[in-house]
Amino acid sequence: MTEPYYTWQTFEATLAGEAIRWAGKPGLETWNEIRPAARLLAEELPVEPGQRVLDLRCGVGVCGMLAARRGADVTLCDDSLVAVQAARRTLELNGVQGQVIHGIVGEAAEETLAVAQPSFDVVLLDVPRGREWVRHLLSMAARVLKPGGRLLLAGPTRGGIKGFIEDASVLVGPCRVTRIKAGHRLALAKKNIGQVADVSHDQQVCEAMVHGQLVHFAAGPGVFSRGELDAGTRALMETMVVRQGDTVLDLGCGCGVVGALAARIARRVVLVDHSAAALAASRATLELNDVTNAQVLASDCAEAVRDVRFNVVATNPPFHQGLGVEFDVAQQFVRSAARVLVEGGGRLFLVANRFIRYERVMGSLFSQVTTAYEDKRFRVLDAVR
Repeated sequence: MTEPYYTWQTFEATLAGEAIRWAGKPGLETWNEIRPAARLLAEELPVEPGQRVLDLRCGVGVCGMLAARRGADVTLCDDSLVAVQAARRTLELNGVQGQVIHGIVGEAAEETLAVAQPSFDVVLLDVPRGREWVRHLLSMAARVLKPGGRLLLAGPTRGGIKGFIEDASVLVGPCRVTRIKAGHRLALAKKNIGQVADVSHDQQVCEAMVHGQLVHFAAGPGVFSRGELDAGTRALMETMVVRQGDTVLDLGCGCGVVGALAARIARRVVLVDHSAAALAASRATLELNDVTNAQVLASDCAEAVRDVRFNVVATNPPFHQGLGVEFDVAQQFVRSAARVLVEGGGRLFLVANRFIRYERVMGSLFSQVTTAYEDKRFRVLDAVR
């Protein structure tokens, strides 16, 4: 029986005057309704038949689907594996075709799109959180747009869209607000002829001392703990117990630093994440630390290793979706850990902000749950299978 978290649902609505269907499930940001920013993009979609359109952060794929329905040659991409899966289903539900890529076009993409020269007429961007990440996306838009090509971006006012519009004017070309609705802004930028894309947002190499051991890790736009080892991850690394001969799962690996440290003792480590940017950073982290006994896999929670068994699972579960907070993914991390741990001694080490209480869900799945570490901000829970 499929777990509720992994159950896909089909939704219907009217968007830009057209009846549409889309696929959604937990693990996506706003999966059971149309995001206001996506609605704005769809309502002002500047697409003509035969044009090449890139939906740069496609989500469930409704905007790219509408562009394809109107005769455009469409490519949809997203950093999230779950979004990519949703977008493919959405295209199929509506009987249209398009290329769907896991990863933002560029070095961090799991599936590459060859762009030898600027080739898109239109780029759509439903802006995410984080100015550095948005600037990276804007740089990618500038890189792939034809001279005179148009970038349409939308996002919530309280999410920083005003600043992103200013950034678009610098990185892409003149950008102006064309519509304001429901606390969101829509803006249109036209790429300057001769505009050179800013490609300065590459991965950087960082280092940290953990238990007297120096560990290097790669950081880049869109990856949690950008530029430094965050306090929660440090608490997890200093508390987790890994023994020789163990197999370890770094669940939601981010930059891969937890898995890289565990690999110095464990027999084998697997690092999984839904984010293409995180997977790219993790591979770089393993290389920086000369790790040869680990692999990195794209995965919705632990789905990619559901039939593998581990002695240890280490995780710092995510609980943010966009500007909000939700615990569907975090709770599924716990359920997934219980599934893949060996019985009779498999251990989950989970770090969480003190205000998040995982005891109920963990208590129903593990024989013993204890607090292995606690400070003013974080707790590390140790659960035995």
